[in-house]
Amino acid sequence: MSQNTFKSFAVLGAGTFGSPLAQSLVDNGASVTVFTRPSSKHRKLPSGTTHVAVDFTDTSALTEQFRLHDCKVVISAINHDYLGVQARTLEAAKNAGVKLYVPSEYSIPTEGQDGILGQKSEFIDQLEAAGMPYLRLYSGFLMDFIPFFLGIDWNKEVTLIGEGKKPASWTSLADVTGYLAYVLTHLPARELNNRTLRIEGQRYTYLQIAEDYGDSVKVVHAPQFPDDIDNPRLREYLQMKVEAGAGTVTYNIKTNKDDYKLDNDLWPDHRWLTVDKTLGL
Repeated sequence: MSQNTFKSFAVLGAGTFGSPLAQSLVDNGASVTVFTRPSSKHRKLPSGTTHVAVDFTDTSALTEQFRLHDCKVVISAINHDYLGVQARTLEAAKNAGVKLYVPSEYSIPTEGQDGILGQKSEFIDQLEAAGMPYLRLYSGFLMDFIPFFLGIDWNKEVTLIGEGKKPASWTSLADVTGYLAYVLTHLPARELNNRTLRIEGQRYTYLQIAEDYGDSVKVVHAPQFPDDIDNPRLREYLQMKVEAGAGTVTYNIKTNKDDYKLDNDLWPDHRWLTVDKTLGL
């Protein structure tokens, strides 16, 4: 890390995303404080990190801890069920003099969207209104969660709500967290402020994924997922975004085209994982 890069980070959450992100930051020589809710069941924290259990809605307590640990960057790894609490963490970050906030995005473009994606877009508006510099990362869908997206975890079948022929951006969890940690610790702060980065490990359709599984699964088309499985509406919502052509990180909702370029090159010489390698197919 150079003199002009960030060195001290707060990671909010230690679940599927937060824990490996904290590890990647440590691997890049950063000072990392991991914040979790007192009631949360978090993963084992990486060695070399500091752990703070605090109520994310307690702005005063968060402000105090951000200052105590000299956190210059706050990275939200808060999952979609608790996105509303980010507003309180923003207030605390602002009060503590944090220099950059990385909101919980890590998916497809959210501008002008509805539902969960719209909630994420609204938080960007809050960051801008507060005058808080931010870095937004669009990384597409996580390859690791493909069994969830396609219902394979439910009945060992690829369940498609649409035709499954539209391409989507897919990136492995390891690549998303590794990339974010790299750019945050290697790019000068001025190159990160109020910037949107777009990455993908592979552009792939649902049908191509099914082909990678081969004879181990069969493809079925259905109008919806059954109500008694985990998050059926979320699965449908994300599949329909892809069917509408909005499943790539380069998608521009204003033009309904892939107008933006990828920023993979900011992590030089990295070999990106593919779907088959990530899933061991």
